[in-house]
Amino acid sequence: MNKRIVIMGECMVELFQLVETVYHKAFAGDVFNTAVYLKRCCELPVQVQFFTAVGTDLISDKLVRAVEREQMDTRLIFRTKTARPGLYMINTDAFGERSFVYWRDTSAAKQMMQLALQQQAEQQISGTDMFFFSGISLAILAKPDREALYQMITRLKAAGSQIIFDPNYRAALWENDSEAQQALTRAYQLTDIALPGLEDHKKLFGASNTEQVVAHLTELGVAEIIVKNGENPICGYYQGQTFSVAAHPVKKVIDTTAAGDAFNGGYLAARLGGSLPQHAVKFAARLAGFVVEHTGAIVSKDNFSGFWARHRPSQFQK
Repeated sequence: MNKRIVIMGECMVELFQLVETVYHKAFAGDVFNTAVYLKRCCELPVQVQFFTAVGTDLISDKLVRAVEREQMDTRLIFRTKTARPGLYMINTDAFGERSFVYWRDTSAAKQMMQLALQQQAEQQISGTDMFFFSGISLAILAKPDREALYQMITRLKAAGSQIIFDPNYRAALWENDSEAQQALTRAYQLTDIALPGLEDHKKLFGASNTEQVVAHLTELGVAEIIVKNGENPICGYYQGQTFSVAAHPVKKVIDTTAAGDAFNGGYLAARLGGSLPQHAVKFAARLAGFVVEHTGAIVSKDNFSGFWARHRPSQFQK
């Protein structure tokens, strides 16, 4: 039977700069990026269901078609007549570092839990092998909706679904650091596989190194931990043992957008295919290194096909 993973969160309209006065339109967002790279990188058949909300407008229709083009299941994309997708603009400097401008205050994705509850969507989600969400997925929800999500995840976990979480902390989306700390801690307590970045834990929990992140999360009961750290080695924890894997060297960084999201997608694709965490990290690091050599969050299918012709998760089993 094919594996199934539900990935929950926001997808937005992405505008990234081609030249000074010209921008390219695409669709992106942390969990959507992860979903795309996961689907593209699975060597075995897998059903990826994207869980979000969009409007009933033309741009929402195009967003849904973009999800379909990536061969993902759209039955958990809910429609609302009162909102549209959010939008963000990326500008990059000479070193590939990004700056963002967002228009997301009235994003339709904020209604995804309300709409899911109205349509009794938990019946469709139950039985999934994995459920993935992020700190952004939490941050954009109203507090009652966030509580409903925690309760749903609790039931999924009790029924045997693996819960995967990336804190992906964005200060502007939270009322204050205390609210974020409490929300992310509660999420971690429900998590089986955690995919944090060291920077998030430096800002929110005062961690100074990846080992401290692992210690913090094992105390919260997380069984599998992968701590991303930019161009520095990735720290992992699995079955009571820690390990370290070097990040993949990059010749020229063009755009760091979605580096962590691509890593997440590659890691989960490899794990779904049966790779051990150490091997999955090697593939994920190689994928992230490839993605930052290109502009925008989602590498075109043509460019990606060149990567896929040379690299598969099963090739990193050493």
